Amino acid sequence: MKPPYPIILKQDNIWLFNLTKKNNMKAQIKKSKLIVGLFLVASSTMFAQTLNDALKLTTNEQFESADAAYKLLIQTQPNSGDYYFYYGENYFKNDNMEMANTMYQKGADVNPTNPLPYVGLGKVQWYKGQTAEAKANFFKATTLGAEKNATVFMKIAEAYIAAPTKNLTDAFTLLAKATKLEPKNSEVYILTGDAFLEQNNGTKAVENYEKAGALDPKSSRALLKQGQVWNRAKNFQLAIDTYKKAKLIDSMFAPAYRELAEIYLRATQYGNAAYNAKRYLQLNNDCSAKSQYSGILNQAKNYKESVEAGKEALKCVPVNPFTYRYMAYSQYETADYVGGLENINNLFTNQPADKIIPLDYEYRAKLLLKTAKDSIGFNSAVNDFKKALELQPEKIDLNLDLANAYIKMKRFPEAIAAYKVKMEKGKPSVNDYLGLVRAYYPAKDFINTDSAAVQIIKIQPESQYGYLWRAKANVQLDPGNKNWAAKAFYETYLTKVKPEEAEKNKNDLIGAYNYLAAYYAEKKDCPNVKLYMQKVLELDPTNAQAKKVIAGLKC
Repeated sequence: MKPPYPIILKQDNIWLFNLTKKNNMKAQIKKSKLIVGLFLVASSTMFAQTLNDALKLTTNEQFESADAAYKLLIQTQPNSGDYYFYYGENYFKNDNMEMANTMYQKGADVNPTNPLPYVGLGKVQWYKGQTAEAKANFFKATTLGAEKNATVFMKIAEAYIAAPTKNLTDAFTLLAKATKLEPKNSEVYILTGDAFLEQNNGTKAVENYEKAGALDPKSSRALLKQGQVWNRAKNFQLAIDTYKKAKLIDSMFAPAYRELAEIYLRATQYGNAAYNAKRYLQLNNDCSAKSQYSGILNQAKNYKESVEAGKEALKCVPVNPFTYRYMAYSQYETADYVGGLENINNLFTNQPADKIIPLDYEYRAKLLLKTAKDSIGFNSAVNDFKKALELQPEKIDLNLDLANAYIKMKRFPEAIAAYKVKMEKGKPSVNDYLGLVRAYYPAKDFINTDSAAVQIIKIQPESQYGYLWRAKANVQLDPGNKNWAAKAFYETYLTKVKPEEAEKNKNDLIGAYNYLAAYYAEKKDCPNVKLYMQKVLELDPTNAQAKKVIAGLKC
């Protein structure tokens, strides 16, 4: 740096001048140091504010925007372990553990004495079940001056609380240390509330969230956490009211709208869910938010809108398993089975195996069942239904879907077995017995067809189907119509079919009319034969047999 004054050679005759200049120089040096100091303070404050802004973007779930902010921060301080750690946190909260680990490792490489990157590395290991390695990194973090760093204790505790494998005992110990170091840090109390919530102690959880709110009255997160307690307790209205308070504190706090959308989904208020999801997207237009919007619309049963939102999300991120998932689900519900199968296959191709959920197998099975053209497709559907049942055995209705797949493959004994499994594990329904008759009848087990139809009539005596299947079964059980065993059932069946249902049931109605006409022909009851043949012609004016019979009648 150039001196702020001219260089003067020391000479006797200019001593006084030099003394004067020296005093001036001292003043200028002091002033320069002050300017430099102020600049450094300003720069430090500027960077701190920028980090806070980046952290706020992450909290607001604007992960892509936060990504850009962290890149800029690292350009200014490439050896900052803090920046790399929080950059990793941004990836972690966006469900990208591998990139998070990469950032944590870079932080440890460029700043090996900073404890936070080791916390990040340990957290990834803890989530992966590598407990020994995780604890080694946590220990390293706590030995790097962490006795004065509450954040280290809090972040380790957060991992113990949030991961699938919990360690709440150590979490409480760490949070107690953090509280002692920073008793007015609202985040400590939020994490303590989270730990109590994992113990299903909602009272203590709310107490700590309220403490956090008292310490930081502008904390929307503290209210959001309270709302999550009421949500878990299924007190939907109180949860909704709490989220609304969070919005009043910060109307730009996007997670409050997402949480509201999700709770409205649980309360089956789909219109409100869609509205808040749209508001969430307006506040957070990142790619991940667009994908979430598609998912919420799917769950709100706005299937067409979900597909369109998914298309927009894929323009932003062309390969996104989350988007593929909800597009496929919605396309199944809108009968776009080919498009749905393409997206569900994209999901399975691009999603790690441990991130595939039971519903993915279920929807792929359903889509395969709708699009299969050969035994390969049907077998794939069967395998996926079995996998879905293996992962969620409590979802016994999937046995009906499995049975339907077997029926399409004409594997009737296996279909019957699937129906029986479903009926044994739950209360038998009309649909169960209807499924059984569809399997028994083509398997030529007419006695059991009749027995299942009897049960349909018992459960729904006003339904046409029990009488129809009793009639069909008894036609087969009475070869040559020796006893006309199906007559009474066909007659009752005809009384149950509403006029507006005639076209839909055309073939079965014609079968009933033909049977009754044959009965009256044997009894030589010409008017009734003509009556039933005319009914056939009403449904099928070109029916040659009916025309021939009527032409031959002499009544």
